[in-house]
Amino acid sequence: MEQQRPIWRSSSPPAVVRFGDFELDLRAAELRKDDQRIRLQEQPFQLLVELLEHAGQLVLREEIRRKLWPDNTIVEFDHSINAAVKRLRDALQDSAETPRYIETLARRGYRMIASVSLKPEKARQPGIAALNTGVSWPLQHSPPQKASVAVLPFTNISGDADNDYFCDGLAEELINELAHVPGLKVIARTSAFAFKGKQEDIRDIAGALGVAHVVEGSVRRSGSRIRISAQLIAAADGTHVWSERYDRELAAIFALQDEIAQAIATALRLHLSGTPAQYRPSLPAYEEYLKARNCLAAFTRESLPRSKEIFEQVITMDPGFALAQSGLAMALVTLVLPGIMAAQLAMPQAHAAARRALDIDPGLQEAHAVVGMVAALYEYDWEEAGRRFRLATVREPVAPYIRWHFSFSYLLPMGHARESVQECMRGLQDDPLNFMGGFHYAAALLAGGNADAGESYLRQLAELHSPLYQPWYLLALSKAVRGMHQDALSAAERAYSLAPWSGTTKGLFGGLLRSAGDMKAADQLHRELKNADVYGTAMGTVLFHIGCSELEQAADVAKGAIEQRDTRIVLLMGLIRAFRPDLFRLNSRWSAVATLLGVPTELSDEHSIQTGADSY
Repeated sequence: MEQQRPIWRSSSPPAVVRFGDFELDLRAAELRKDDQRIRLQEQPFQLLVELLEHAGQLVLREEIRRKLWPDNTIVEFDHSINAAVKRLRDALQDSAETPRYIETLARRGYRMIASVSLKPEKARQPGIAALNTGVSWPLQHSPPQKASVAVLPFTNISGDADNDYFCDGLAEELINELAHVPGLKVIARTSAFAFKGKQEDIRDIAGALGVAHVVEGSVRRSGSRIRISAQLIAAADGTHVWSERYDRELAAIFALQDEIAQAIATALRLHLSGTPAQYRPSLPAYEEYLKARNCLAAFTRESLPRSKEIFEQVITMDPGFALAQSGLAMALVTLVLPGIMAAQLAMPQAHAAARRALDIDPGLQEAHAVVGMVAALYEYDWEEAGRRFRLATVREPVAPYIRWHFSFSYLLPMGHARESVQECMRGLQDDPLNFMGGFHYAAALLAGGNADAGESYLRQLAELHSPLYQPWYLLALSKAVRGMHQDALSAAERAYSLAPWSGTTKGLFGGLLRSAGDMKAADQLHRELKNADVYGTAMGTVLFHIGCSELEQAADVAKGAIEQRDTRIVLLMGLIRAFRPDLFRLNSRWSAVATLLGVPTELSDEHSIQTGADSY
């Protein structure tokens, strides 16, 4: 018998699904009946989506297990599946004996027996829809615009793995050049490179990225010569719109990049115009620069210090290379954000490097963004921060990561949560699979008071980026601030297990352990935070007190975190403003902390992004 197709494609779900008396809004992750919102926990929600997507078909219990729990999950699955089905039936007021919606097929699975229809989507103002987004599909691609392209990482066929950085750098430079083509949507590096080394169908990649065309190619280096093969592919049918092979001297790499970009633009019937004249560094400096950018993009505790070191080497080789100066500045700031390097040491260096870059190229957006980040997170000069970020974003194209830093470093602390979410979404349109963009998007949702959407999206990030601790940390912090200590504990434990070196994960986990009554383990972690001179220990101690509801002690120690210029204090203040504004009104210690930082203590209605009167 021919297998029935799903009601919709998982990669392109509808906005709203109707069944019986109910509507399920997939974007907002909301179940409604007669315009009344019905609460659903995450697993019953995902179960409902699975049943609706395969309405009228048997969904096996094993399929439900794979959908609801990762492979490494240790849980009693039969009991857990039964519990999820029961909670869903309770929400639908359904009965196993006389079902209207969910039919049980004994020992096999379940079937949605209600009539299911897809509600047409109304046109919506761009960007606004994202404010109340749920998590299953945070970016909904309409049919891709004709002029849209993703440049995949070029394949290294040189036989030397050390040339991978060069191939990646070549593709990234091509992305940067194509971004200056008017009317062309270009997917940024991180999302395009997510498919590196994977044998995926071009049409599936294009669908995931929301583009009509894909560029792929290969690079072979031999001595002083280079051979590049490149092709532009139409995603709709997989045909080659353009292809070319180039054999050149390596010294001609810059002119070759321009030539390939122009050829692609011409094939798309567009014009590569308005590209600013670029400085041409020495070839050895350029190769090292590509290595440094590769390390910065890797975003690991090991790669970030290495990126700083290589940028410094590049600057020694070619002091007039402005992009290397701004790259060093960004690497230094990026080392501070997770607490790898002390702000007092790194931030002045970052500011100096960014200023050197601007002396060479006054319009360099990345350098303006770094000066803005230093002004906001280190100097608490919010007026200068706003001015710098406006300079960084006034001229298109704006790199997605600059939008995310604008969102996180300025808009969120200043209480502009709605604008913060919108800026994240604009960046995610060009780089939809980027972890940093997703993390800042979730933070903006939380800072606007939308706990359900923000926390659900963090869970997805944690699943997609399992080696990274940040989603678990922010999930635990959000719940701890709201007093949900038991729920916060498991997330904090996951964060600590991934980053035991971090004072923030250590402090939050320790405080929650004390709240749960595990005094011995809590005290051990607390003792490890006693050295107040070590960067990050003050912030860790703040979070320890947050975790065990010692809020006045947390406010007292927060002043120490401010003295250390710990950048993570501004996110905590944003969460308190969203979920515990009474602390600022009723507790002079917390209002004093806000005054020291220079941040507002209230989130005005116009900036709130809560979803309805019964806010999360």
